[in-house]
Amino acid sequence: MSSNTAKYPQPPFTQAIELYGDRAGSKGTFKFTGFAWIQHTKLILIQGDAHSLNSTAEWRCLRRLTALAHRLKKPIVFWDLPIAHIATIQRKTSLACAETIQKTELELLRLPHPIITVFDGVDTVDHTLPELIWNDGSVLIAASDAQFSERKNIKIAQQLTDIAPAILELLEQAEAVPATELIENRRESLRRRCNV
Repeated sequence: MSSNTAKYPQPPFTQAIELYGDRAGSKGTFKFTGFAWIQHTKLILIQGDAHSLNSTAEWRCLRRLTALAHRLKKPIVFWDLPIAHIATIQRKTSLACAETIQKTELELLRLPHPIITVFDGVDTVDHTLPELIWNDGSVLIAASDAQFSERKNIKIAQQLTDIAPAILELLEQAEAVPATELIENRRESLRRRCNV
C-alpha cells in the first residue's frame, strides 16, 4: 500500500496519513483509508458508504487494513461503512468475492482490538444494529436517541464537537474488556444474528 500524509478535512480527526492501493494498483471507492488521530489516540480509519466494497479487490484491501491494525495493535473506526449490509449483497456476486468476504469477516471477528463504527445521518441508522456484529461500539451523528437510549455501546453525537468524546469513550470502554471477551462478544452477536 502506498501512503500519503494528508490533513483529513472532517472533524474529529486532527491528523491523518492516507494508505491506499490494492496489489492491482486500485484506490477503490473508499473515501479514506489510513491512519488517523483523535488528539493523541492513533487508529485505523476506513471511511466509505454503501457503494464501497463493491469488488473483491476492495474486500482484500479491507482485510489487509484489518491485519495491519492487528499487527500495530490499533483500533479500527469504520465511518459510514455498513459492512454487514454490503457483505449480504456482495457475497452473491461471485464465488471469489464470497470467499474473500468470509476471510475478511473472520479477521474482523478475531481482531483483539476495538472496532468502532460511526454513522453520519439518519439514513444510515438502519445499518447500526446489524453492524453491532463487527464492532464494539457505535456513534450515531444527529440521530434520535430514543431507539438506542438503553445501549451502553451506542453513543449519540448531536453536534460535531460530540463526536471525538463519543469515539474516545467507546474506545476506552472496549479497551477495558479483555481481548478474548471482545472476540467472544462478536461471535455471540453473529450467532444470535444467524439464529434470527
